[in-house]
Amino acid sequence: MKTFAIGALALAAIAGTASAATRTINFDQDALGNSISDLTTVSNQYAAWGVNFTPNAFSGGSWASNTGMTATSTDVGNGYNASLGNVLHAFNADWFNEDGDPSFLISFSTGITSISLDVIGDTGGRDGFQTFVALFDASFTQVGFFDASGIGGVENISLSGFGTAYYAAVAHGDFNDWVGIDNIRYTEVIPAPASLGLLGLAGLVAGRRRR
Repeated sequence: MKTFAIGALALAAIAGTASAATRTINFDQDALGNSISDLTTVSNQYAAWGVNFTPNAFSGGSWASNTGMTATSTDVGNGYNASLGNVLHAFNADWFNEDGDPSFLISFSTGITSISLDVIGDTGGRDGFQTFVALFDASFTQVGFFDASGIGGVENISLSGFGTAYYAAVAHGDFNDWVGIDNIRYTEVIPAPASLGLLGLAGLVAGRRRR
């Protein structure tokens, strides 16, 4: 019994705990530190971090089927200032040609436990539709929701304490409403290492017990 108790303590010590890392997506540099040019379509620039962007998170009703996904610093709206650099926004023709309320999906390969983003120029639009973010776990069950107040300028919205999410669906403004998204900050959970080592040590403990 004493041998097993010592082995269990060793297992606990090696297992440790999961750690966390906080990252910021600013649309000025990609995950590898390369500059993102003005008018670049946003999709997999952050794939090295396990993050991907896809348009049209929502469908049907008044939702757009052709959401524009452009990193831009030249097509700007109310509340933008040059210090923001690139922001995520439907550029010019994309903006005016969208056939409904825009939305996009952020997919995370590693679960996140907090997220925040800056919303630029959200004044509620024509129908009062304000930017919101809905968070989903790995099975697409909603685990969190938060929205902007529609005050215009630069507004930060954030959420934590929702457990773990793998998807963030962002609805940024209504039809014909300029809204930019910038500085998406999130905290991801990094699993504790040494799973194989634990299996080996468990076998050693079992062997000692048999002797």
